[in-house]
Amino acid sequence: MSLCRKMFGKRLKELRKSKNLTQEQLAELVGFEPNHLTKIESGKHFPQPEKLDSIAKVFDIQIKDLFDYEHKLPEQILKNKITNWLEEAQTPEIEYIYKTIQNLKEYKKFVKKY
Repeated sequence: MSLCRKMFGKRLKELRKSKNLTQEQLAELVGFEPNHLTKIESGKHFPQPEKLDSIAKVFDIQIKDLFDYEHKLPEQILKNKITNWLEEAQTPEIEYIYKTIQNLKEYKKFVKKY
C-alpha cells in the first residue's frame, strides 16, 4: 500500500468526519459505491482524477487541499518538525507558541466539563 494512498485516505476520512457524513452519504454525493469509498479511506484504492473535483466540491475546498495531510504524518516525524521549528524560532515566536498550547490545553479541559 503506497504512503500517498494511505495519507489521502486518512485525509478524506478526516474531512468526511468533520462534515458529520457517513461513508454512505459521501459515496452518494461523489458517485462512488460505498465499498469503494471504504477502500479509498483505508488506502487500498485511490480515486480517479476526475472524481477529485467532485470530492473537493463536497467539502467546499480546492483540490490541492485534499492533499494537505502533513499533520497526519507519523508522530516521530511531527515531533522532529516541531523541534526544528522551535530551534529556529525567536523568543517572541516561542512565547506565542507556548501561549497557544496553553490555551488549547485549557480549552480541552473546558470542553471535557461539558
